[in-house]
Amino acid sequence: MSNVTSSSLAFSSLDALPTQLAILDEDGVILYTNRAWREFGTEHDYQGDSSSVGTNYLGVCDLSTTDDATTASQGIRAVIDGERDEFSFEYPCETPDERLWFTMRATRFVDDGDTYVQIAHLDITDRKRAELEAEEKAERLQNLARMLSHDLRNPLSVAAGYVESLLDEAVAADRLEPVAGALDRMDDIITDALVLARHDAVEELSTVDLETRASAAWEHVETGSAELVVADSFEFRADPNLLGHVFENLFRNGVEHGGTDHLTVTVGVLDGDSDGDATGFYVEDDGVGIPAETRDEVFEAGYSTGEEGTGLGLSIVAQAAHAHGWDIGVTEADRGGARFEITGVERPA
Repeated sequence: MSNVTSSSLAFSSLDALPTQLAILDEDGVILYTNRAWREFGTEHDYQGDSSSVGTNYLGVCDLSTTDDATTASQGIRAVIDGERDEFSFEYPCETPDERLWFTMRATRFVDDGDTYVQIAHLDITDRKRAELEAEEKAERLQNLARMLSHDLRNPLSVAAGYVESLLDEAVAADRLEPVAGALDRMDDIITDALVLARHDAVEELSTVDLETRASAAWEHVETGSAELVVADSFEFRADPNLLGHVFENLFRNGVEHGGTDHLTVTVGVLDGDSDGDATGFYVEDDGVGIPAETRDEVFEAGYSTGEEGTGLGLSIVAQAAHAHGWDIGVTEADRGGARFEITGVERPA
């Protein structure tokens, strides 16, 4: 192995890899490093030969007092000794300018009767930063949810209780009723915000029936004189909790913005694939509909055309749909109202 030069085809191909790669003998001495390894050493002011050839890699790890170096040393020795075929772990790397993350992978191989270990360091900084950003975002949402559910909702409930008590006593009802309405609206906003903060991922999929779930959600919405019609049904895979938020908010949106006292909301199946199987479902009404120029905006958080809505309902619908991997769009129903179509649902096996 030590007599093979880097000019060979095999070693030239290793030089072309973006991954930092080294080959060690059974004692942990570095016999070869590729271009990425050498360039990394040069860029970060490595003291000595940036190729590291001739350096005992295990010795360097042993001299370090960090837990990551100890983990690397133990893992590589286990590979050399045949206790495991390969070893890998993730670790951070501090440079003068930034913090990087790598995955180190050690793999044993035999050439001409001698055992060697290939060490590869793959830069996973972009992925790790995205993971950390997602974790920080999730923590912020959890903190927001705790604040909304306790720090804000508790005093809000106390205030609402006092207002209700005073209204029962007929104390300045004309002045208190707007306060009571404002408190109710604040409670609605908190409820919707908590759904957005807590329900952004599918927890458990199960087989659900369209008619059963739509009818159950209808019972949880103040629909007044509106009527629900389930045109047809089918079974599909969904998170029942998230699906409930989809139906409830679509129904509430239709009732609040339908613009008619005798609204009919229809739920049905979308047939669309080559075998004639259902690809999704729709929820439509016979109200005033949604103007074409605003259909791209209705799923944005805070968008509302009415004074009573929170502006979060359709954002909740979109979030729940996307958590399932579904697509959602809005168009005009045959009778002129709003029609929401959800596609890409998973059918039971």
